[in-house]
Amino acid sequence: ISELKDAYLRSLADAENIRNRAKTEIENTKVYAIQKFAKDLLDTVDILELALKHVPKDHLADKVANKSLVDLFEGVDMTKSNLLKTLERHGVETFDPLDKPYDANTSHALYQAPMPGKTPGHVFAVEKRGYIIKGRVLRPAQVGVVLDPNGN
Repeated sequence: ISELKDAYLRSLADAENIRNRAKTEIENTKVYAIQKFAKDLLDTVDILELALKHVPKDHLADKVANKSLVDLFEGVDMTKSNLLKTLERHGVETFDPLDKPYDANTSHALYQAPMPGKTPGHVFAVEKRGYIIKGRVLRPAQVGVVLDPNGN
């Protein structure tokens, strides 16, 4: 009888473990289901940011003479902002490692350069922002890192 009771309790525990594992897998599937789609949209965000960055600021200052350019700039900026807000609603967040210690888990070093006055091993330039989805790196930031002049 004790062997049957032990086998019964073990089967109950196994069933509970299976339920818990299935529940966790379902939750993870829901959370990360949009991961590939979100990652594909990041290229669009990058293109919008690049377009905004290349508009000369002095052209934006004269809103009368450059009304069409200013309107276009504002429209592209609103589109980018709306896209980022939509990604945030689905758990995608940006992170900016500028002036922080380089972390290979969240950033990809594109280059290193000596930077007088800057701390070696810290990020001094961010070429592309990084993104995280629910605590997991969706895309590492692409950065420049301060080179230690002593070669360490």
